[in-house]
Amino acid sequence: MDYSIYKTLEFRRKFFKLFGASIDITNPESGQQVGFIQMKAWKLKEDIRIFTDSSMQQQLLQIHARSVIDFGATYDVTDAPTGDSLFSLRRKGLRSTFVRDRWEVADAAGNTIGTVQETSSSLALVRRYVGIIPIVGEIADIALSFAPLTYTIFDADNAAIAQLTHRKNPLVVKFGLDITNEAHTLDARLPVAVTALLAVVDASKN
Repeated sequence: MDYSIYKTLEFRRKFFKLFGASIDITNPESGQQVGFIQMKAWKLKEDIRIFTDSSMQQQLLQIHARSVIDFGATYDVTDAPTGDSLFSLRRKGLRSTFVRDRWEVADAAGNTIGTVQETSSSLALVRRYVGIIPIVGEIADIALSFAPLTYTIFDADNAAIAQLTHRKNPLVVKFGLDITNEAHTLDARLPVAVTALLAVVDASKN
C-alpha cells in the first residue's frame, strides 16, 4: 500500500466496542477502504496492527509500546513484511498531561526527525482541568468530549507537514488526516502511523 498517493485519509471507529479497537482507514473522496487497524484486547502493552483491509490477510505496520507502564510512553513502528524498524513515537509525559499533547518522532537510529503537537490549545487546557469542578465539571467534561481536537505533525525543521482533526459523536469517532505539505521528505507511512496511534489511544479512554 503506497500511502504517498493520498493527500487526505479518514480513520473511523465505532464509539462503543467492548473488546479491543478496530478502525477503518478510508479515502474520503472515493469511500474506498485503504487500511484497517486492529488493537488486540487485554494486552498489557499496546499492540496495534495496520492491515491493507478488514480481511487482515496482509499486514503493513505494527506499533507496540516498549514497556507496560511508562509515563512518557515510547512506541516503536515496524514494517510488518520485513520486520525493519522504521521510527518511534515518544509521548512527552508531563507536558502532554498538564499542557498540550506532544510527541517526539525519531528515526530507527534514534535521531529526532519531527514532532506531533496538539494545536487546539485553549480547548486542550479546558478539557484537562474542567473535570476537577464538582458536578459542573463532570457535565462539562462530557460535553467537551465531543468538541473537535486538532494536531499538527512537524518535521525536524518545524515545518508543518500534516494536520489531524479528531471529531466524535455518540456513534462514530473520526480522525481526519490532511497532508498539508506534499513536498515533505518524511516516510509517507509516518502520518498514518501517528494517526493510528492517536486513534487507538483515544479508543482506550472509552
